[in-house]
Amino acid sequence: MTGRPGPGHPDRQWAPLLALSTTVAVSFGVLLYSVSVLITEEAAGSVFSTTVLSAGYGGALLVGGLFAPSVGRRADRLGVRLIFVTGIVLGACGVSVLSVANAPWHVLAAFWLLIGPAGSMTFYEPAFVAVEQWFGSARRARSLAVLTVIGGLAGPVFLPLTSALVDSLGWRLAARVLALVLIGVGAPAAVLMARTVSGHAGPVSQESRMATLRRLMRDRRFVSYTLSVALMFLCVQAILLHRIALFEAGGFAVATASAGAAAASLLSFPGRFTAPFMARAWGGLRIQLVALLFLAASAAVAIDGSQTWQLVAHFFVFGLAFGAMLPIRASIMGEWYADESFGQVMGSQWMVASVAGAVGPAVVGMVRDATDGYGVPMVLVTAGLVVAAGLTVASARMPASG
Repeated sequence: MTGRPGPGHPDRQWAPLLALSTTVAVSFGVLLYSVSVLITEEAAGSVFSTTVLSAGYGGALLVGGLFAPSVGRRADRLGVRLIFVTGIVLGACGVSVLSVANAPWHVLAAFWLLIGPAGSMTFYEPAFVAVEQWFGSARRARSLAVLTVIGGLAGPVFLPLTSALVDSLGWRLAARVLALVLIGVGAPAAVLMARTVSGHAGPVSQESRMATLRRLMRDRRFVSYTLSVALMFLCVQAILLHRIALFEAGGFAVATASAGAAAASLLSFPGRFTAPFMARAWGGLRIQLVALLFLAASAAVAIDGSQTWQLVAHFFVFGLAFGAMLPIRASIMGEWYADESFGQVMGSQWMVASVAGAVGPAVVGMVRDATDGYGVPMVLVTAGLVVAAGLTVASARMPASG
């Protein structure tokens, strides 16, 4: 069943995949990258405090993770098209509410009630479920490569676009334009998606849902791998949020560190494309182990963060490894759980990872303040990635159980 090609000629399935990938890219672009610009001091930060905006932004990521199991269950039953259309509408409403916000609670409502749930419906999680439903193992590698490569265009396109819009229109009008972009591009693309191609999606009874959860809790391989994913996401989110400030503290200009971050984004593309094929050839857990060790190395060279070679090595190695990590989890989980309630399984795992990802940046920030520097926090991040690698090795040695 994991090798199901779906009905119809295989070539016809690539149009829904391109529609899916475009929707994911536009959703990431507006709801994550554009919003990150809209909350800077030159934009909404000139009206609202950093505390309010950080609580809204971080809370949206956390809420999105908490919604993931429910979204996964709906994807198992109904396919993903309606999920994406709903998410696009919610996201556009959220950005629109942010554009007219005049009080802190308006900001929190926009993020927590609209943008957060929208992200859970339009980012990679439901897209990974769609890939498994539409393609199975037969074309999983190629479809994941296409999805994550196109999705990776979100940052390079929407970060400069949003900055230009804010400079020319002001942040409030820029936000409204971006909401229209999300609706105008994302909604039609979402409608072009297949509801389902494989016949995999169907009614999932309450009993089967509970049985799936009980089985996962008894499955030592799933538990070990989920802990690895959660710890990895905790560390990666901490790096992503603090790396500019880290190298600024090491004596580099913000523009220099930002250029390194931009280069790392471009360097992620080879990993995005090749990792699914390497996983098919050599096993996903092996590729994840190598990527985690490279991430640990990138964190280790940033412990001091005051030398040019450290900055260059960090962003170069991090970019390559981060790109490989993006599709590899879907490859591994597709091999293990494609014949079961895949959406619920992926959503349950992502909920745990999202909570960890929300905690990571805060912990690093607190340790940084307590120790008056980034040395100790980056030692902890490096150690966390090494432990995540160890959990990956343990997962490879565990048979499925439960």
